Amino acid sequence: MKVVDLTRFVSGSYATMLLAALGADVVKVEASPDGDPYRSQGTAFVGGESGLFQALNTGKRSIVVDLRSEAGRAELDALLADADVFMENGRPGSLARLGLDAESVRERHPHLVYGSVSGYGQTGPESSKGGFDLILQAESGLMSVTGSAESGPVKVGAPVLDIGSAISCALGVVSALYARDRTGRGAHVTSSLIEFALACFTSAVPALFVDDELPQPMGSHSPTFAPYGAFRARDGSLVVAGAGSEALWIRFCEVLGATELTSDARFRTNAERVRNLDELITEIESRLSTEDVAVWLGWFAEAGVPAARVRNLREALTSPQVEHLGLVRDEGGGERGYRHIGPPLQVDGPLRYPRPAPALGEHDDEVRTTLRERLTGSGVTGDGGA
Repeated sequence: MKVVDLTRFVSGSYATMLLAALGADVVKVEASPDGDPYRSQGTAFVGGESGLFQALNTGKRSIVVDLRSEAGRAELDALLADADVFMENGRPGSLARLGLDAESVRERHPHLVYGSVSGYGQTGPESSKGGFDLILQAESGLMSVTGSAESGPVKVGAPVLDIGSAISCALGVVSALYARDRTGRGAHVTSSLIEFALACFTSAVPALFVDDELPQPMGSHSPTFAPYGAFRARDGSLVVAGAGSEALWIRFCEVLGATELTSDARFRTNAERVRNLDELITEIESRLSTEDVAVWLGWFAEAGVPAARVRNLREALTSPQVEHLGLVRDEGGGERGYRHIGPPLQVDGPLRYPRPAPALGEHDDEVRTTLRERLTGSGVTGDGGA
């Protein structure tokens, strides 16, 4: 599978990086002279190259094309003629002036699967607005349920909407390619941060749809189940999912040495525990404060109660399970060597990126060699590069 990648920033770049992990030859087309803006952004640099760019573009090849020139646009069109997928994450309508919008490209190349990731979707009154993860966390309602009454709205600490919309688009692209095997025609696959954000509420919206109850920020706890959240022990915090069933709630109380809570009118049912959550947390933490996290985790494990230590990122990346899965990878070598997180799925074992993140225009000659004959045959001369 050949992918022409006109994406920048996070969402689109992650989608094409995932396709590279799945075996696609991804050619990242970068505008001259500076390429993807993330090449110069971020706070971590490896050998003078942005760790942020590397984190989103491992596995790809890079060429520099001047899309403002006729020769550059012809060169890109030649690439598309031999490609399977074209991916972009510009603001809807922004590529029309270059003849690179979905309608124009698919008219010239009906076999192509055209993938688009945006903030608000491809159509509608807000579709032309910029799609930043922070902005969509706010507008989707995600921030309204994250945090606590004391903290106010809080952004999720990772760009979950960027990554989620990227995975959604990659799934759609693969499905469209499968359909093309039968029909011979591509499709326009679109995903957006707003759509993925609202999909995250799938299990939370019944209370609003059925009972008109507006979800409120509940910190690290659930608006639907209790106890289901983070609690303080003597030397740190742990999370406990003790609300999957009433039998699990009873086992949880037995481990705490607090079986009297099961007959307490405030906590007799899950719904009552959710309504009296603050009092429930106080009761639970008064017991947990008597021992360290490791002790409680051992006891919960013996009783079959799901629980875990609240780890920081360094602890998570060095955990035995993460090390077993090989999720932290060494890419490249020498001055350009860096560490990277592997793909979030396996296919008959771990997936490997075919190459490290490219230097700007690293594959100009390699890619253009395959295009030269086509460009000459079309009557277009000149170089579309920087």
